[in-house]
Amino acid sequence: MHIRSCFTPLLILPFAIRVLAGDPAPASPNDSPFSFLPIWGEQAREKGYDLPLPIGIGVNFMNLWQDYDIKDIQFTPLVPLPFPIEGVEVSRAEGDGYSLDGRVDVWLFPFLNVYGVLGYTKGDSGATATIPGLGNLQFPFVLDYEGVTFGGGATVAYAYKQLFASVDYNYTLTDLDIADSKITAHVVTPRVGWHGDLGGLKGAAWIGTMYQGIAQEFRGQLSVSVPGLPGPIPVRYAVDQEATDPWNLIFGIEWQINPRWNLVVEGGVLGREQILTSLTFRF
Repeated sequence: MHIRSCFTPLLILPFAIRVLAGDPAPASPNDSPFSFLPIWGEQAREKGYDLPLPIGIGVNFMNLWQDYDIKDIQFTPLVPLPFPIEGVEVSRAEGDGYSLDGRVDVWLFPFLNVYGVLGYTKGDSGATATIPGLGNLQFPFVLDYEGVTFGGGATVAYAYKQLFASVDYNYTLTDLDIADSKITAHVVTPRVGWHGDLGGLKGAAWIGTMYQGIAQEFRGQLSVSVPGLPGPIPVRYAVDQEATDPWNLIFGIEWQINPRWNLVVEGGVLGREQILTSLTFRF
């Protein structure tokens, strides 16, 4: 069984792309009030590395569309019935949603960034459920959800001249408003790309892959209309599902508006569709 929905785990760009080594050049100044960061940063600047300011505060807006495999589904009537509700099947469903979150990151070392995130997720998903034991009785299975997402992660980055590579890992938990429902996500993202000046603009472009180890648990209650009964019956449901395609292809661009402001747009295709826009202020 497959279900398609838009639960939006937090996908964080670490903005590691300016940890780049060009030809030896005078050290760039660090006018941050946290000039002692990153550790070993002064030595890196003396060798010609163009380091970003150490502290960043950003906001991300993201849409994501993802297929999911149903690992387990259970329906339990909350009133006595003369027949069992067993072998429930769920059709493929489509949904959409979004997440808006804030992020604070710190460069601890020239090659290591750590961050924490806090955000809000909202969306909906609709499917058709079938009970074979009741003459293939069908009823709509619709989920409207929202909740708070929080978590954190780290990025390791390396660069040579105008080329860079980075690997990011983050873990997030979304506490949904549907009873005891939640979403947990382990996300690993390797990227490779180019950074420099093009047409008078400073920025970067990259390509990579993203792995999402997503586990979703939905626990709630709905009403089911059964032919022959005077009214709808209350049913408690429990659904566990995982991402069908944990990997996808990503590509993105960054525009360094100035040393303090950065704008990033990143998209994903092949197995999972996503679009992320992010604006960060550094100091």
